Amino acid sequence: MTDGVLLHLAGPLQSWGGPKGGRVKGTHPYPTRSGVTGMLAAALGRRRGADLSDLDELVHLVRVDRPGRRMRDYHTVGGGLPAERTVVTANGKRRGNALVFDSWYLADAAFTVAVTGPREIISEVTAALQCPTFPPYLGRRSCPPSTPVLVTAGGDVEEQLRRMPLHRPAPRPRWDRRSEQEQQEPVSVRYIAERPPGASPGVLASRWVADVVVAGTWTSRPVWESQESYPADGCHVGTEFLVELARWRRGLHA
Repeated sequence: MTDGVLLHLAGPLQSWGGPKGGRVKGTHPYPTRSGVTGMLAAALGRRRGADLSDLDELVHLVRVDRPGRRMRDYHTVGGGLPAERTVVTANGKRRGNALVFDSWYLADAAFTVAVTGPREIISEVTAALQCPTFPPYLGRRSCPPSTPVLVTAGGDVEEQLRRMPLHRPAPRPRWDRRSEQEQQEPVSVRYIAERPPGASPGVLASRWVADVVVAGTWTSRPVWESQESYPADGCHVGTEFLVELARWRRGLHA
């Protein structure tokens, strides 16, 4: 039997990298499958190189609450030092110059993720997130979450994902001349799914994303992107969102 868990990923900075390394360290615009799997594995106490085949059975559905904005971190290592004191290379020699990196982050972003899969695995993941062996982080260790990661477990979490408060400011109401009242239009919310919509299984994938590691090699997976409307009065930020999040964590949303 299948079950699910609902996660919320928000923080000052997030970075969901992919296969490209070297001088430029980029980020995907939303949580990657490998990044979320790594976070769950860390909570379970799995060491680097451990078997994650059970976590590969989980299915992710990402809701983009706030896309955030891309931010570049330019930094150097070993600059301004004599050649004999610069960074050591793999063969034991000195680089002789500084290492220069461009690291990209998502600033002020927020996502909610519904994870579904076999009940036994979901039960283990839920217990681990309540008392993680290693603390969760949002793609990189320098990116801690600003809210609890675990929201709720059990039930139809994909349906709950569409009802949970949206972590973004509510749009400004507009004045309707006909009714002479202020009106709030629904907001458009983006979803990234790992499987096609249930009613249209033959729909082609929106794109392929290289964010899965198989046998030590990066590979691509298909994702389906869609836009759905959400009522404006469900948008919250700051203390208001934390209050709503606490209600959901206590199961008071039903």
